[in-house]
Amino acid sequence: MSRWTRERSQPETSAVPQVDQLTAGQPLSVRGWLTGQADPAMVADLLQQVIDPEIGVNIVDLGLVYGIRISDRVALIRMTLTTPGCPLSAYMEDSVHRTLWGAPGIDDVDLQIIWEPAWSTEMMSTRAKQELGWPV
Repeated sequence: MSRWTRERSQPETSAVPQVDQLTAGQPLSVRGWLTGQADPAMVADLLQQVIDPEIGVNIVDLGLVYGIRISDRVALIRMTLTTPGCPLSAYMEDSVHRTLWGAPGIDDVDLQIIWEPAWSTEMMSTRAKQELGWPV
């Protein structure tokens, strides 16, 4: 059973890796699939399948995913949305859960939608900007 969480009052932890540090210039992670254990890079790879339906770019390249941590077979995902009033927030949450369901080493997903820091277009990867036809 999934825990759906909008916000947590827990303090920030430096143990949450930044997605840019996990995926920048690295090939897709297959270690988790081969060993049956999850790792943050594998989760970041999987989350690239979640596309923001309004923008048409995946949530990792948009910079919406702030952190990924695996603890006791639970994927802890900290992310934001493009705006606090995003009409597709439930869709995005469902998509994250569906994407990670059945991944090796993950029995549950704890998705935390946070609003600080606020998302901005500077958080997008070069690839996202290229997909949108922006100059890089």
